[in-house]
Amino acid sequence: MEPHIIPQFTLPNALAAALIAVVYIVIFSMVKEPNRQKINAIILAGAGAAYLRGGFGIGEFVFCGFMTFIAFKGLSNYTFIGIGWLLHVGWDILHHLYGNSIVSFDPSSSAGCAVCDTILALWFFFGAPNVFSLFKLHVPGKMS
Repeated sequence: MEPHIIPQFTLPNALAAALIAVVYIVIFSMVKEPNRQKINAIILAGAGAAYLRGGFGIGEFVFCGFMTFIAFKGLSNYTFIGIGWLLHVGWDILHHLYGNSIVSFDPSSSAGCAVCDTILALWFFFGAPNVFSLFKLHVPGKMS
């Protein structure tokens, strides 16, 4: 068995991953509630299956099952979606260090996924707010 070589992860890799998270948040800010929460819970369940051939054998299936449970809880509570993404961050780091990358042709993709997933988790912990409404200007004296 050949040793696992830990792929290099650079600042441009991290910035690209952060940009992917920002684009994701902007796109899903356009989805109205409760669909935003429901769709993101489904996406989280799918993310749990992303590493099924990631090199950790039966552990991949156990993780997938656990993530499905967390995603189910996320259908009614954004905190669980945030927890799920943080669990995925841990899985990303393990795969970057010891397993197969999430994208076969990009050896550093698991580390990038960890960056992206961390940003997503923070957004979900804040209740996945619509970023467009965060930047609306309040005009003094105007009734809203």
